[in-house]
Amino acid sequence: MMNPSSTDFLVVGAGVIGISVARELRRRHGGRVVIIEKESSVGRHASGRNSGVLHAGVYYEANTLKAKLCVEGNRQMREYCRAKNIPLNDKGKVIVARVPSELPVLEKLHARSLANGVRAELVDERTLNEIEPSARTVKQALYVKDTAVVNPLRIMEALAEDAQQEKIELRVGCAWHGHSAKAVARTSNGDISYGHLVNCAGLYADKIAQQFDVGLAYRVLPFRGQFYRLRPGSQVRVFGNIYPVPDMRNPFLGVHFTRTPEGDVTVGPSALPLLGREQYAGLLGATLRDGLAMAGYLLRLCKQNRDHFRSIAGKELLKLSRAGFFREANPLVQGLMPGDLVPGKEPGIRAQLVNRRTADLLHDFVVESGASSTHVLNAVSPAFTSSMPFAAYVVDCIQNN
Repeated sequence: MMNPSSTDFLVVGAGVIGISVARELRRRHGGRVVIIEKESSVGRHASGRNSGVLHAGVYYEANTLKAKLCVEGNRQMREYCRAKNIPLNDKGKVIVARVPSELPVLEKLHARSLANGVRAELVDERTLNEIEPSARTVKQALYVKDTAVVNPLRIMEALAEDAQQEKIELRVGCAWHGHSAKAVARTSNGDISYGHLVNCAGLYADKIAQQFDVGLAYRVLPFRGQFYRLRPGSQVRVFGNIYPVPDMRNPFLGVHFTRTPEGDVTVGPSALPLLGREQYAGLLGATLRDGLAMAGYLLRLCKQNRDHFRSIAGKELLKLSRAGFFREANPLVQGLMPGDLVPGKEPGIRAQLVNRRTADLLHDFVVESGASSTHVLNAVSPAFTSSMPFAAYVVDCIQNN
C-alpha cells in the first residue's frame, strides 16, 4: 500500500471560510497547507450563492464576537474588493418599519449600530425618499451607510487565485470519506496525513466533527434561501438595499431588496426548511435521514413555540408561492406589482446549527476543538462578511489549544 501524502494543515471545504483559514494558516505558520473540496470548483454552495451583502454590524450586541468580526470583516472585504478591482455597490441600506410596533426595534438597532462604530442614522420619511425613492416606512427608517453589495463568486474566484499564488494546494473534486485514529484523512483521491485538520465543510461540518467526537450536542439543519429578481421594467427603483425590521428572536432577516454591482435587483431570500442538505430544487437532493431529522426538529420547535416559531414557520411556508413572496415584499416598497417578481438567482442553503437537546437554533458562530483538529460548526450570516477576521479567530483557537 502506498504511503499517504502528507501536509502540515488540511482544510476541508473551499468555501469563503475554508480558503480564508488556509491563507491565514499559511501566513502565520508557513509549511504545507492543503484544501480539499468535493465539488469541481470553489464556492459552489453557500459562499457563492448568498446575496452578496456585506453587513455593517447593525444587528449584534456590542462587544460580542459577531459584532467585532462583522464590523472588521466589512472593512477588510471592502479594501480587498478595491485592491482587486472587484465591483462594489456602496450605496448602503435602509431598514424600514412596516407597522408602528416595529419602531422600538428600529431604535434598538440604531443604538447597536452606534455602539459598534457603524455609520447609521435614523431618518424621516422625506429623507428616506431621497435615499431610496421607492422605499416606504412608518415615520422613521434606519439608514446604514456602511452596508455594501458584491458578487460573491467574484470574491471566491479572487480568493482561490490568491491562495494558489501563496502556494496553498487546492484539490477540487476531492471528497472527505473519513479519517483514521492516526491523523490520516481518507478522501476520494487517496489518503492524506496531516498535522492539524480544520473542518470548514459547511452543510456537512457536523458530520465530520462527530467523527472526531466533537459537536455531539449539535446537528446542521438546512434552510433554503429562494430568490426572485425584480423585472427590469418595474416601477420600483432600488439603489442599495431595502430591508425590513427583523424579528430579533430568530436568525433570519426577512425578504429584502438588493441591487447587485451588475445592476440587477434581487428579492429574497426565504428560509424554507429542507429534507436534504443539497435540496436546491423540488425534492431533488432530499434524503430519508435528513428528512426525518428535519421533521423531528420542526415538530419539537412548533410544539415548544419558543420565540413564536409557529408563526415564523407559517410565513416561510407561504413563501413557497410567488403570491406569498409578493405579500412579504410588498410592504417594503411602493409600486410593486405581482408580475414584477421573476425567477431569480440560484437558491442557496443555510447550514443552520441546532442544539439536539433543546432544539434551539444557534445564533452565534460555533468553533470547537478535537484531537489534532478544529471544527467550524456554525458559520452562518454574517460569516461571508466576517470571513477574513473570522479566519484569524479560528487560527487563534488552534494556537490556544
